[in-house]
Amino acid sequence: MPVCGKHLLPRQPPGHMSREQLQRRLLAQDCRLRLLIAPAGFGKSVLLADCARECPADYCPLWLNCAGQAWSAAELCRQLAVVLGYPQASSEAQLLAALEQEPRALWIMLNDYPREPDSNLDACLDRLIGASAPGLYWWLGSRRRPACNLPRLLLEGELFELGREELAFTAGEVACWLQQVDAARADWADALFTLTQGWPAALRLRLLAVHGERENGGPPLCEEHAALLRDYIEHEVLHDLPADLLHALCQLAQIPRFNAELCEHLLGVGEGAQWLQALRARGLFIEEVNDAADWLEVFPPLAVLLQRAQSAGPCSSLHLHASQWFAAQGDVRTALEHALKAGQPEVAASFLERFTEEQLLQGQDLALILHWRGELPESLLASTPRLILLNAWALLLVGRLDEAQACADQLERFQPRGDAERMRELFAQWQALRGIAAYGRGCAGEARSHLLEALEVLPAGAWAQALLCRSVLTQMAIGEGRLEEAQYLGYAALKQARGQGSAVFEALLELDHALLLEARGEFLRAQELMVRVRDQLDAQLLRQTPVWGRISLRLGRLALRQGHLEEAAKRLQAGLDEALHYGDPGAFHGYLGLAELAACQQDIPAAFALLAEAERMMQRQRVADSLYRGVLLLASSHLWVWQGHHERAREAVGRVLEHRQRVQAMLPPPLFPELVPRLQHLLLRLDLEQGEDVRQALRELLDQALTQGRQALASELWLSYAEASAACADSAAALHARQAGQALRRQLNYHCGWFEAQATQEPPRDESLPVAAEALLSCRELTVLGLIAQGCSNQEVAEQLFISLHTVKTHARRINGKLGVARRTQAVARAKVLGLL
Repeated sequence: MPVCGKHLLPRQPPGHMSREQLQRRLLAQDCRLRLLIAPAGFGKSVLLADCARECPADYCPLWLNCAGQAWSAAELCRQLAVVLGYPQASSEAQLLAALEQEPRALWIMLNDYPREPDSNLDACLDRLIGASAPGLYWWLGSRRRPACNLPRLLLEGELFELGREELAFTAGEVACWLQQVDAARADWADALFTLTQGWPAALRLRLLAVHGERENGGPPLCEEHAALLRDYIEHEVLHDLPADLLHALCQLAQIPRFNAELCEHLLGVGEGAQWLQALRARGLFIEEVNDAADWLEVFPPLAVLLQRAQSAGPCSSLHLHASQWFAAQGDVRTALEHALKAGQPEVAASFLERFTEEQLLQGQDLALILHWRGELPESLLASTPRLILLNAWALLLVGRLDEAQACADQLERFQPRGDAERMRELFAQWQALRGIAAYGRGCAGEARSHLLEALEVLPAGAWAQALLCRSVLTQMAIGEGRLEEAQYLGYAALKQARGQGSAVFEALLELDHALLLEARGEFLRAQELMVRVRDQLDAQLLRQTPVWGRISLRLGRLALRQGHLEEAAKRLQAGLDEALHYGDPGAFHGYLGLAELAACQQDIPAAFALLAEAERMMQRQRVADSLYRGVLLLASSHLWVWQGHHERAREAVGRVLEHRQRVQAMLPPPLFPELVPRLQHLLLRLDLEQGEDVRQALRELLDQALTQGRQALASELWLSYAEASAACADSAAALHARQAGQALRRQLNYHCGWFEAQATQEPPRDESLPVAAEALLSCRELTVLGLIAQGCSNQEVAEQLFISLHTVKTHARRINGKLGVARRTQAVARAKVLGLL
């Protein structure tokens, strides 16, 4: 009789969490072999047992625990004969014959299949599975992949397989499990998942290690919490492993990624690749690296433990040999990393010199180079002109202007005697760096002179630096309102980038072109340009640089201008995530765009929170204040005005404009060319709120915007001029200005003015009434009047609009004056007659 019955199954472990989704997948299969393959501790036995308990009534589960022992083919046949109820001395031929005729419906479940590779054993299993009667189903849990004809079974639809990735706990499952077994430490879920990558044994053992400690006694990352897991690995993974394979595994755990050729170089010719194959054949946590063909790694949670084990020994020599191998393969980046791990900063610095300025200036490896700066001695970083230039450009590109300039100034120590051409080139590089840094600080004269002089001298080989200089000159022209000149400069630079075949620089210069179009209010053209750049240039290359995120950020801002709020939110968040990933200070504009979106949706607290996060990010990255401070104060001032803190806004705006007066020809920061006129506009609106006649100043600002071709800004200025005219009872001028502003907005498809508290929508009106009625009240006054019409008190209006009670009363007084009434009820009635409500 067979050894049959669910009472023979192993009991569920403490803290067991049912893997119902995996069970359903396994039980739903109708195939000859269900295969669970994963290293030690991934819950294969538990899952097999849980499935056996759900075995249908018309089937009988036969459980055979192989315990990983080194069985021969004959021993496997003997053990199977016992559980099947056949004569114990049955040979393989007799067992095959019996299985072919077996009338029962059985699940044959082999748990912990022998771990030692044995081709004869695997061939026997293959024959047994192939000869089984239709009612026999095989379940196999194994650390290694048996050398059976699995491809044939897969083609025939007779194989279903789960591997390590499916058996590992997801982040959600870790959170549920922790809530179930130790709710007091539920906040450990994310840390535990990151530390273990869902490895069930590691999860359980790390939690058991803190059993008995006080609740919330620190994170599960302490070294003492790994002691139980190390013991488990010693017994379940390393025990009985041949010395050569143990040495190979501990060595490979020190290397982030490797292949057969590198193993030959590190572990010995003729042995390294063989040992790697032997480790993989035993299922010893050697895995393929995601998205990297032919590259392997030791499962990271295990690798960390092996790296800390004393038996691993010193690894300097190992990393040095790895560095040499990667350098020979042309992988300078990885060679440098291994040189640093080997404690060889001089070698690392020599590798750093191999990085090309073209790679760096396109944003590739920028974050890594900044990281390596912290690993290398300052004396080495300044030991050669090439290293000085590389580091200066890296600092400049992330907005650390003072550090970049100090670094560039070290070139003075290198004056190649008898090499006038090299001397001129170094001086031109220094001028390019100084010019771009001056632009970042807003100094127009200094920036322009340095950049133009650098362009005259930079050699043909420094085309990337020349293109950056031209890009900055284009942005300067946009910021100063010289839009025609900016178009000419941008086109010349774009032509040069295309001549060099640089997709990244072409995309960067197209971003300048889109900025020009945006300044003109041509939002749809700018959007189409960015979509074309994203779809037609080398997307794979662009994704490896910060440029991809900048395109998303620009598309988000353009969507916001056109009133597409959902698309704007999606694009801005995607661009922000990309910028943060690359350490790109352009992330500031992601936060700024999301803050503007929050303000547009009247979520003022969220807008302030996003601006605060933007400031923290820029300060942590040590970005120069001049690149963001003015824009941040302008955005904050808009929010303060919305809250009724007019004096606070006036002080902030005035501080920025006073700085402009002190610094002659001050430039706006990159990507925000309208900073100065927008500061002036906001200050005039604050004066208007106090009852001043600002029409002359507004008209001058409007004429300037129209002359420069800044149509979107002009549309806002027209509407402010209409409000100022209405406040002075000049209804004809108010009507003309309002019509001009609204017509321009419709022409540009401009729906969302910068940091407006709600999407700008024209109030409905009765077409039979004169248009002049619309010019009477501003958008804000119409909003206040609408709430008054709903029966809200002044205090309730203030609370809903996040403004002060004084501001509400001021709006109400002006509404009454413009409508020619004395009380709020009369104002509502008059507004309805005019079609304003």
